[in-house]
Amino acid sequence: MNVRANDAALAAANRAAPALAWLLGDGLRCKGIEALVGKFSQHLTAAGIPIDRLVVSVRVLTATVIARSYGWRPERGTSTTTFDWAERDLGLYERSPFKVVHEKREWVDLKLSETPDEAFGIVPDMRAEGFTHYIAMPMEFASGTTNIMTVATKHSGGFDADMLEVIRILLPALTAAVELRALDEIMREVLAIYVGAEPAKHILSGSVHRGEIHRISSAIMFVDMRDFTRRTQRMSADETAELLNRYYDCVVPHVEANGGSVLKFIGDGILAIFPDGEGGAAVSTHAALTAARAALASVPGACPSGKAPFEIGIALHHGEAAYGNVGSGERLDFTVVGRDVNLTDRVGRLNKKLGIPLLLSDAFCCQLDSPVESCGHHTVASFDDVIEVFQPV
Repeated sequence: MNVRANDAALAAANRAAPALAWLLGDGLRCKGIEALVGKFSQHLTAAGIPIDRLVVSVRVLTATVIARSYGWRPERGTSTTTFDWAERDLGLYERSPFKVVHEKREWVDLKLSETPDEAFGIVPDMRAEGFTHYIAMPMEFASGTTNIMTVATKHSGGFDADMLEVIRILLPALTAAVELRALDEIMREVLAIYVGAEPAKHILSGSVHRGEIHRISSAIMFVDMRDFTRRTQRMSADETAELLNRYYDCVVPHVEANGGSVLKFIGDGILAIFPDGEGGAAVSTHAALTAARAALASVPGACPSGKAPFEIGIALHHGEAAYGNVGSGERLDFTVVGRDVNLTDRVGRLNKKLGIPLLLSDAFCCQLDSPVESCGHHTVASFDDVIEVFQPV
């Protein structure tokens, strides 16, 4: 390396030093990737790099979202955009520089005045906005995934070699900081996907000791599909999964839209709670009943011609949901236990017997401010007392 190259490398290192110190210090404590991207962009600008658009795109692990992009523009500040699997199917990814970066793990450097429109789908739009230079670069996570940062400028000369060297110096530290935040977000999201939002909060707060139980006063919902075993005995595994997903789509969105949390999928059963919260039992029971009615109303639309039809039964009870860690050794399950959960299940077993799709327990009705009709007194398995059940009018 000649003296001039040495001087250029030293100048780039000195220019990058403040941003690098921030990334390895306060940057690691940023609350979320969006905040990290915003602050980092400001540090690049302070280093004399004419950033007019910076985006960090990170692959995520959720059931519906494939990636999130965290962007910054000087005139707009920061923003977060999500991309779902359906958008990938539209072919946008195939026409994007991202595909090249993911496959080749190398920089895509576009001088936009010299790049034909057909090279990538973004080129005409970027040029129309006045951008002159666009670069997409890989961010290699320790986990093995390749994520991406893009920078773009409207500066007439684009990014020069010295500017790009500063970015090259900072990229590994930025990648490490983003990965830390991404791992935290992935852990929270994946845990919520598999155990539910409320249990996930308890687990992440340190509730991982066997036998540790949390109790919460709530409306409790149990849903199941009528005659699931009979309906699926001649179905393939794929057909059964498709049926279950259509069924779950009738219930889960309405539970969540009304403030509830799905705690368990038990075969064709769904267990959910609606915590009393500040509004008390009157609010939680109303929310649960609203969700139940909406779920039942969704079923006909989920059974189009050519698809296996199904019916559901819903039981609602109000009481104490007790959930926590049970298991053995290092293998635990965060599950729901207790008398009130069992009683909700038993009320649900009366749906088919009585031919009524929505049944309410006496304890639920006592908290409910709407008319109900008695469906009689019944004995149920494992409970000594006869219980009375109701249906909404």
